[in-house]
Amino acid sequence: MVRGSALTFEVFGLNQAVLSMQDRETSSVWTQLDGKATDGALKGERLKMIPMPQMTYGEWKNAHPDTLVLSPNTPFSDRYRAVNIGSFNPGEAIYGDDRLDANALVVGVEVDGEFKGYPLAEFATTGGVANDILAGQPILVIYDDASQTGLAYSSLVDGSPLDFYAADNGGFSITDRQTGSTWDAQGKATAGEFSGRALEFVPSFISEWYGWSAYHPDTELYAAER
Repeated sequence: MVRGSALTFEVFGLNQAVLSMQDRETSSVWTQLDGKATDGALKGERLKMIPMPQMTYGEWKNAHPDTLVLSPNTPFSDRYRAVNIGSFNPGEAIYGDDRLDANALVVGVEVDGEFKGYPLAEFATTGGVANDILAGQPILVIYDDASQTGLAYSSLVDGSPLDFYAADNGGFSITDRQTGSTWDAQGKATAGEFSGRALEFVPSFISEWYGWSAYHPDTELYAAER
C-alpha cells in the first residue's frame, strides 16, 4: 500500500546485479533491497518492510492453524526457478566492497538510516545471537541455522534494554539475562515474566554482501568478540 492504494509489482531489471521492480499502476521503478521508488510518479516513496522469517511448515501451521498455502499448480510454473544464493557468481563479484567475499551472506540491518551487515559465519561462535548497538539503539540480531532465519529486533522492552544469550534446549530459542524469559526466533516470549510479549521488528533480512554493500556503501560490518 502506497498513498492508500495497493500496487502490483513485476520485474523491471537489475540494479548492481540486484532485482529492481516496476509497479503496474504508475510505472514507478523500485529497488528490491530497501523498497524505495527511484523513478516515476512515486519517486521518493518507500514500501514498509515486514519480517519474513523462515520456518518449517509444521511450525507455521502450529502457530497459524487457519493459514492458506500458495498452490504450485499454476500455468506460470515455468517462470519460477530456484535461486541459489551464497555461491560465487562472477557477474555479481564486481559490485560492493571487498571486506567480505561478494556472495557471503549477511543479516543486513537498518536503524534510523544507518546500516550494518552481520555475517552468518559470525553467528557460529555466538549461538546465533548478537547483542549490539546501531544508530545509538540497542538491538538483537539472530540467526537460526536450522531454519535459515536471520532477523533483527529492538532490545528495548518497556524502555529498558535486554541482553540475550542462546538457550540450550534442543531447538532455537534465546533467553534474556534480566528476567530469564525465553524467546523464539520470531521475537516472541514463550515463557517467563515476559511471556506473550513481542520484540519490535527492526528492518532486516538476509542478503548477499555484494548487493548489501553496493546499495549501502557506508555500511558497518559486525565481528563477534573472540
